[in-house]
Amino acid sequence: MRILIFLLALGVAIIGIQMIDFRGIKVPSLISPYSVSPTDWTKEKVLTEINDFRQAKNLGVLVTNSKLNKAAKARLAVITSYEDILGDSTGLSREASLEMVDYSYSWVGDLILLDSIRDIDLISFWENIPNSKQTLEEINLKEVGIAVKQTDKTVTIYVILSTPKTVVATRRLSVVSWGGPELWTAINKRRVELGVNELRQKDELCTIAAIRLNQVLDIGKLDGHSGFESTLSREDLKWISEKYNISEFLISGYDTPQLAVDAWENTLGHKKLLSGGEYVWGCVYAQSRFGVAIAAY
Repeated sequence: MRILIFLLALGVAIIGIQMIDFRGIKVPSLISPYSVSPTDWTKEKVLTEINDFRQAKNLGVLVTNSKLNKAAKARLAVITSYEDILGDSTGLSREASLEMVDYSYSWVGDLILLDSIRDIDLISFWENIPNSKQTLEEINLKEVGIAVKQTDKTVTIYVILSTPKTVVATRRLSVVSWGGPELWTAINKRRVELGVNELRQKDELCTIAAIRLNQVLDIGKLDGHSGFESTLSREDLKWISEKYNISEFLISGYDTPQLAVDAWENTLGHKKLLSGGEYVWGCVYAQSRFGVAIAAY
């Protein structure tokens, strides 16, 4: 019987990967019909919320992995169909879902939100659950997979987070006391001083910034934007460059956000980040004296 249940669950998981449109699935409404414009929970927004939290604590930002996205969809399909959060009855635990998509890991954790109102403060919710808070703050995390099921009033989110097996876990070292939020504030402050609008954050631009920051951190130096075009050309990301005119600004080696902004202002071609009134949206991530600013219109 257990084998039969597992096979049925596996079938649901595969269907969840290939066919389920989570945005269209209806579940009972849990909030007042008078609520106006509830939060739109896309995968990009969930990732941005997580990365903003990690940036504020000087932790590394995460990037999505297509295999992890498939594993997350499979887990969410099983959770919603069988109410089997741990995978005990179906056998499709988070570890089993990673084996199903052939993903090797040295550490794995997950974050779950079930049938909540869409206006929930997602990070505060997870911060109040000890295991979830510990997962959010794990220093060695590198990659993430996200699945979202949303109705007009409710949202269910499943996030699987991991350290790939090829990444060697390290202890947290002393870090510079500023990161993306501080650099973002310094950029917008200078833009206002120069008479142009502040940049407004866009989740999809944060996806680009997170990927690019991880790329330069991996090589330990700026890459002269060599990875920028290839990132924008990725099949899962090229829609972003088709929607926006995007520019990238890189910085490294400065002890304070203000020094980084001063360096941009005094470098040919980079001052437009601060004075370019054409730019409307943006996102900034920074860690260990490396910064990536993405601006767009």
